Amino acid sequence: MVIVIIIIKKIDIIKWMKKRQLRRNKNKFKRVSLAFFGLVIILAGALFLFWPKGITSVTKNNDKQTSSISTKTSSSSISNSGKQVIYPTIYITGSGGDVSSINRLVTQLLPMEKAGDKPLVLMSDVQKDYELKVEGNISKDMQYPMIEFGTVAKTDSGSLFSKGLQKAISYLVEHYQVPWINLVGYSSGATGAIYYMIDTADKSNFPPVNKYFSLEGEYNDVTNLVAGETLTDVLKNGPLIKTTMYNYIADNYKKISPKTKMMLLEGDFDTEKQTDSAIPWADSFSIYHLFKKNGNEIIASLYPTKLRHSKAPTNPTVAKYVKNFLYETP
Repeated sequence: MVIVIIIIKKIDIIKWMKKRQLRRNKNKFKRVSLAFFGLVIILAGALFLFWPKGITSVTKNNDKQTSSISTKTSSSSISNSGKQVIYPTIYITGSGGDVSSINRLVTQLLPMEKAGDKPLVLMSDVQKDYELKVEGNISKDMQYPMIEFGTVAKTDSGSLFSKGLQKAISYLVEHYQVPWINLVGYSSGATGAIYYMIDTADKSNFPPVNKYFSLEGEYNDVTNLVAGETLTDVLKNGPLIKTTMYNYIADNYKKISPKTKMMLLEGDFDTEKQTDSAIPWADSFSIYHLFKKNGNEIIASLYPTKLRHSKAPTNPTVAKYVKNFLYETP
């Protein structure tokens, strides 16, 4: 009888141990399952955040000391037409005509992956029927080339700049597939950039402008504030004194696409006089209210500097603003 009871108890203990082991296995399976599904959720979240969404992203390669641009806008550098696909940024010089001034900015940005280590130079002679001279080339791996533009002869005419730019960009469109461009306008070159955007707004053969960066740009013929007028007034309502240069923009700014992102950067060289030493802040920011009304994403910013207007392209702070705005990298 005692032996039977012991056997029964052993059987009960064995059954209890088996049930306990089964419960442990089930709990272990649940833990593994939860961990697996948790990992799936994390990976799904990561894919959602980092999966290509048709935008341009920029990273910095610290080992090579170059900026690396990667695009999600095109999976190939060759279009169906057989042309190389490029997304150029055109750096427009000031009134001097040659590209020496704007080159000082470009050399701070290069080398850059997919932009190469040297810019293409396009010179459109405004005194010789916009005769175009091309220096350099765009290699097959340069999807984001930097292009320097000059007018050869000295000029501060927005109209002449515009016609010269049209000749230069027509050359690019003829030889490459150009979905869009960026523009950087320095001093009088900024006048030309805005005039160009107005003059080509209804011409389908010119690519849209993705981003526009104004470096100490001139838009109101170097016009200062008048008595009783403040910079806040200009930013809100525009200048009281309106020149022919400004009026052309004011009369036609609505032609420019509100999708074009803009930045107006001006040097705080003399805070008391509110000038970069050559262009008054009131002039450089005179168009802000127009494009604000137009629906453009636009930023007006002052940066501290001890360098005069003519030296602005050499300023490392300016280069940082350009990198951040155009290429989204510090």
